[in-house]
Amino acid sequence: MYIKKLTNLWVFLGLLFGAVVAIAEEQAPIKSVSVQVNWHHQYQFAGFYAALAQGYYRDEGLDVTIKDWRPGLDIVDEVVSGRATFGTAYSSAVVDFIHGAPIAAVMTSFQFSPMVLLSKEPITHLSQLSGKTVSHYNNLQILALLNRAEQDLTAPLITIPPSGDLNDFINKKIDLYGAYETNEPYQLKEHNLSYHLVKPADFGVNSMEDIVIVAQKFADRYPDVVERFRRATVAGWRYAIDNQPEVVAFIMQNYPVVKSEQALVYEAQATTKYVRVGRIPIGAIDASRVLATAAEARDIGLITDSLFNQFSPKAFIFNSTGLGSLTEEERAFLHQNPVIRIGNDINWAPFEFIDAKGQYAGMVADYFRLFEQRLGVRFEPQKNTTWSETLSKVQQGEIHLLSGATPTPERLEYLKFTQPYLTFPMVLAGNPDTFFINHYQELEGKTVAVVRDYWSHEYLQNNYPQVNLYLVDSVLEGLQAVMSGKAFVYSGNLAVINYIMRQQGITGMQIVGQSDQRFELAIGVPRDNPLLFSIMQKALDDITLDEHNAIYAKWVNLSLLTRLDNRQLFQLLIYGLLIAFALIAWIVVYRVQKQQLKVFLSQVNELSYASHIDPHTYKIVWASDSYTKLTGYSSSELAELSILDLMRVKMSEDELAMIVNQVMKGDSWTGEIEGQSKQGVSYWVEITLSPQRNLFGKVEKLLATRVNITDKKRLETQSIEDELTGLYNRRYLLQLFDKELGRLKRLNHTLCLAVFDLDYFKLINDTYGHEQGDQVLQQISMLSKVYFGRANDYVFRLGGEEFLIMTSNQSSTVFMEQLEKFRLAIITARIPNESTELGWLSLSLGAGVWASDSISAFKDVYRDLDNALYLAKNLGRNKLVMIDEDTQAQPST
Repeated sequence: MYIKKLTNLWVFLGLLFGAVVAIAEEQAPIKSVSVQVNWHHQYQFAGFYAALAQGYYRDEGLDVTIKDWRPGLDIVDEVVSGRATFGTAYSSAVVDFIHGAPIAAVMTSFQFSPMVLLSKEPITHLSQLSGKTVSHYNNLQILALLNRAEQDLTAPLITIPPSGDLNDFINKKIDLYGAYETNEPYQLKEHNLSYHLVKPADFGVNSMEDIVIVAQKFADRYPDVVERFRRATVAGWRYAIDNQPEVVAFIMQNYPVVKSEQALVYEAQATTKYVRVGRIPIGAIDASRVLATAAEARDIGLITDSLFNQFSPKAFIFNSTGLGSLTEEERAFLHQNPVIRIGNDINWAPFEFIDAKGQYAGMVADYFRLFEQRLGVRFEPQKNTTWSETLSKVQQGEIHLLSGATPTPERLEYLKFTQPYLTFPMVLAGNPDTFFINHYQELEGKTVAVVRDYWSHEYLQNNYPQVNLYLVDSVLEGLQAVMSGKAFVYSGNLAVINYIMRQQGITGMQIVGQSDQRFELAIGVPRDNPLLFSIMQKALDDITLDEHNAIYAKWVNLSLLTRLDNRQLFQLLIYGLLIAFALIAWIVVYRVQKQQLKVFLSQVNELSYASHIDPHTYKIVWASDSYTKLTGYSSSELAELSILDLMRVKMSEDELAMIVNQVMKGDSWTGEIEGQSKQGVSYWVEITLSPQRNLFGKVEKLLATRVNITDKKRLETQSIEDELTGLYNRRYLLQLFDKELGRLKRLNHTLCLAVFDLDYFKLINDTYGHEQGDQVLQQISMLSKVYFGRANDYVFRLGGEEFLIMTSNQSSTVFMEQLEKFRLAIITARIPNESTELGWLSLSLGAGVWASDSISAFKDVYRDLDNALYLAKNLGRNKLVMIDEDTQAQPST
C-alpha cells in the first residue's frame, strides 16, 4: 500500500513537472533590452518608467533596463555600438541618419520640441537678439532659430559653451540660455526669478524631439522585438499622462532623481501637451515632419542640398511591417496566420512560374517577396497545381488568395480584387505570313489557342462566341499549336509571349494583332475575408515606384532584345551581300523585330508618361496613354496644346527657349515641373527632354519622359507650410524671396510687402484658451487668402501672430486700398476680444512698395516694414502705415 501511494505520488509529480515544462515551452522567451536616456532621470522619460512599473514590457516578453545618463554620452554611438538597444535622441538624429548612421526611428516621445531659450526680456522680433550672448547644446531647433535670426541682426550673436549651470543665466553671465520648457522654468519660479521664453515654434521652427532610435541591424534581425517595445512604451505614456502622481512616486523611489518631487510634478504637467497632441497618436512619426526637420538641417548647413534631395523620410522610420496603417485587428490576423497559401500559376513566365530548382519565380513572385518583408509572414505558393485546379481550390477555401489574376465577371462573384499592379496588352501571335488582324471579329470561324481558364479564354468565350477555341494547358503549348497548324493564332499576354519565345528560341512567329483589352493583374481575395483584402491592398500601396520599376526592368529586358536585333541584322546583312534573296529575308526579319521592339518601347513609354514635342511650336505631337490619363486630356486635345499650357505655374517662353536650345544642341535636360490636369488637379513630374534625330542627324522632335514625383512634392510642400494655418512658413519665404525678386527685376515690376500683427492676441489666449487662439489664427489665415489670392500673391506666417503678405506689380495707392479692405474685413468679422477697448480683434499693418531693382536682399526691406509696424502700434493699433519717401503714417479708422 505504501509503495503504491509512493508510486502514485511520483506519477503526480511527474505529471505536474511535465505540465510546468509544457507551459514554459509555450511561453515566449524573455528578451533583455536596454534604453539609454539622454538626460538625468526625470518625467521626460515617463513612458519607459510607466511601462516598466505596469508590467507592459513584461507582457510583451521584454526585460527592459533604463540606463543612467552621464555627460558627454553620444546616444547614437551607444545604440549603433550595441551598448544600448534603444536610445532617446534629439531631432538631430535625422542628420546622423542622413550622414550614414545605421539607425531607425522607432517612435517619438514629444510631438513638438520643448527646447527654448530663456531670456531676461521679451523677444518678439529676432532682431532683438543682436549682440547677445547665448549658451546652448547645439540642439537643432535652437540652431535653426539662430540661423533665421542672422539676417535681422545688427550685431552678431556671441555663443558661449554651455556649462549646464543655470546660475550663469540667473547671474546674467548669459543673455540667452538653452533649456527645456518642462525643466528650468520651474527652478526659476522656485527662486521667484522673472524670465521670458523664446520659443523656436513661435518663429516657424518646430520638430519632434526625444526620438527613440534603434540600430538598423537590430531592427532588421528583431523587428518583432522593436515593435513590442514600441507598443509597450506607447501604452506606458498613456498611463503616465493619466496617472501622473503615481508615476512621479515610482520615479522618485526607483531612480536617482536630481530634482525635487515638486519639480517632477511640475514637469509632468508641462510634459503632457508635448506627448499627446490633438488627434496625433502617441509616439507617431510623420514623414512630412521628418522631411521638415531635414530641411531645417539643410538650411543651417548641417547637410548639403544633394544629401537632402536623396533623403527618404520613410527609410528613417522603423515599421515592423512597413505598413504603419495596419489596424490592431489586421496585425492580429497576420500574427494568427504566419503562413498564407497563395494560388499562383506554375507555368506563366515571366509573371510567375516554378523554375528548374523548384522555386517560385517571376514578376509576381518578386512582389510577394516584398510583401513578406513588409508583413512579416510567409506566402506559400502552389508548385504542382494547374491554373484550373488553383481556381477550384480558392473557391473551396483551400488557399487564401490569387497572387496575380485579371478580374472577370465570374471571378468577381467570389473574389474581391485589389488595384492592378501589373498591366500588359492582350495580343495575338501568329505565323509570319498571317495578315495583321485589326479587330477580333475577324477571328470568327477561325481557331484560336488559349490557356484553359485564363482571362483570354473567358474574354473570348463571353464576347466572341463564334470563335473556335483550342484549349491548352500552357503558353508554350498554345504557341506550338499555332506553329503546327492546329490553331490560327494564339491569344495571350504580350510579356508572357515574348518571354516564352525568347526562352524557347522561337523565331517563326510574330505579333499579328492587339486587343484594346489589357491584362490588369491584381490580387484576388475571397469576399468572406475582408481583413486579408485590406492587408494586401495596403501592402500593395506601400510598394514604391523604384521597386515597381526594378521588377519591371528585371523581367522585361529591352537591352537583351536590342543586342539580339544587332546580331541578327549583322548576320543577315552578310547574307544580303551574297544574294538578293537573303536581303529580302533580312528586310522581313528586320520588320518583325522592329515591330516587337516598337511594342516593348511602347510599354516603356507608358511607364514613363512619354510624349513627343515639336521643338519649334512646343506642341505635343504624340502622347502615350499613361500621359493622357495623367493630364486628363485626350490625344486630340493635347495636340492643340503646348507644354506651356499644361504647366500650373507658367514658364516664360524665353525660359523654355533656353531649355529647348540646350536640347537642340544634342544635350538632354532634366527638371521638375508642376502640371495641372484638365480637371484642375495639380501633379508634379521630373521631366527629361531628349533630342530625337532623323536619318540626316537633324533634331526633328523632342522625347519627353517623366517620373511622377507628386507624393515627394507633397511632402516638401508640407515642410514649407505652417502646420496650423496652412500658410507658407518663414523658411519658404527665405527660399522664395530671391527667386521672386529676380523674376520681378526681369519684368521691371514693383515688389509689394506688408507685415501685419494681431492686436492684443495674447489676451485671446489668456481669456479664451490656446485652442480658441489657434482657431482665430486659422480664421485670419483664411481671410488673408481671400483678399490676397492672386497667382502672384503670397501670405506667410512668420511666427506667433505675425504674418507677411508679398505681391507685385501694384502702385502704392492700389496696394494700400487692398490692405485697408483687409483690415476692415477683420473688424467686420467681429472676432471676440472682450478684454480690449474695441471688444473685437483688430490688426496693425506696416507696408511698402519698392522698385524691384532697388532691393538686393530681404533684410533690406524687412527692417523698414518692422519699423512701420511698430509705428502702427504706437499710433494706437488697428492702423496701417505705408512706407513712402518720408515714412509717414496713413491713418486708418
